[in-house]
Amino acid sequence: MLNRLVPRVGSAVGVVRQKLGIKCNSTGAKSWRMLCAPARLKYSTSSKNDAKPEQYAEDSSGKKERPPGTYMIWAMEVIGASAAFLYYLHLYTDLLKPKVEERLNPDKYTPFTLVEREQLTKDTDRFRFRINRPRFDDDLEKTVDEIIAQGAWALDVKDHLVQTYRSYTPVDYFVSSTVDEERGLREGYCDLVVKRYPNGSLSRFLHGTRVGDTVEMRGPILTWPFEPNKYRRIYMIAGGTGIAPMFQLIDHVMGQDSKTQISLLYGSQSESDIIYRRQLDDLAKQHSDRLALTYLVDQEPASKDTQLGRPDANSISRFVEGFDKSRDVVLVCGPDPMMAAVSGIRPIGPYQGPLSGVLRDLGFLPNNVFKF
Repeated sequence: MLNRLVPRVGSAVGVVRQKLGIKCNSTGAKSWRMLCAPARLKYSTSSKNDAKPEQYAEDSSGKKERPPGTYMIWAMEVIGASAAFLYYLHLYTDLLKPKVEERLNPDKYTPFTLVEREQLTKDTDRFRFRINRPRFDDDLEKTVDEIIAQGAWALDVKDHLVQTYRSYTPVDYFVSSTVDEERGLREGYCDLVVKRYPNGSLSRFLHGTRVGDTVEMRGPILTWPFEPNKYRRIYMIAGGTGIAPMFQLIDHVMGQDSKTQISLLYGSQSESDIIYRRQLDDLAKQHSDRLALTYLVDQEPASKDTQLGRPDANSISRFVEGFDKSRDVVLVCGPDPMMAAVSGIRPIGPYQGPLSGVLRDLGFLPNNVFKF
């Protein structure tokens, strides 16, 4: 950039020299050295038409006088070089931009603004939070991208009123490629699906927020790594908002060059309570050879695509027919009553806890099952 701008500055300086009647032994400014060395110029006091290079004239005290306009030329050169440098910083760095806030960070909690809220069912909402990224990614964004690319990930959401937190899996994450030049950032969003529980501290806190409020979050946190083609088939058993990590992972796996197939058994109270059904059906149509969906509802189904029932011994035993313990895996996520019946509740923290329930009764081993 400087190599392109400097000759332009030098050309402007050359025009000024010509107007002042100063000749230079180089037209324009062919090099940075010539541009920044006006003191080497020689001038003559003779007329413009017959001017010839001479040494500086001497005044009565014997000191050499500087050519007319020397200091102005120096000032123009300094201003031109400074302008070129600032333009370079503006164009290729974020040093002159305001600090970018609302960036994902796996090491500390950051306030994020709620920009949109949508009711999905009678007790479940989708919360969209603004996520920003600098115009040019730095090490923090590279770390975030590396974690997200590894598989299923979550965010720790903090209730700052009582200083407690809970992990939620985003169902959608997007950052625009368009740069807001004034703020020097790219804006995006992150969607969380949260059901309101009467005794749930975090769920009540989130359902009490309004658009424009801020919520502190930390992440991404890797919850389950996925390696392409490591598994022949992934069996997913989900209930209610437990669809969040399953949907995120389905979208991730289907978007990769992998032969891994996915079967989903999804239980809901009614057909209207099936969260993200349209998005799931769209993915199933796009990847009909790799994705199979089974919807279970407690109440009488309203369409041929749902079955009456819940994730219990009968439905799960039919669902996992053909399971290969050496090449397949079962993922489970849902409300505590469902988890207790299917696989056992996962304790708080990184531990899975003992395997129990239907899956243990069917002969599954702990290394065959992962609980979200």
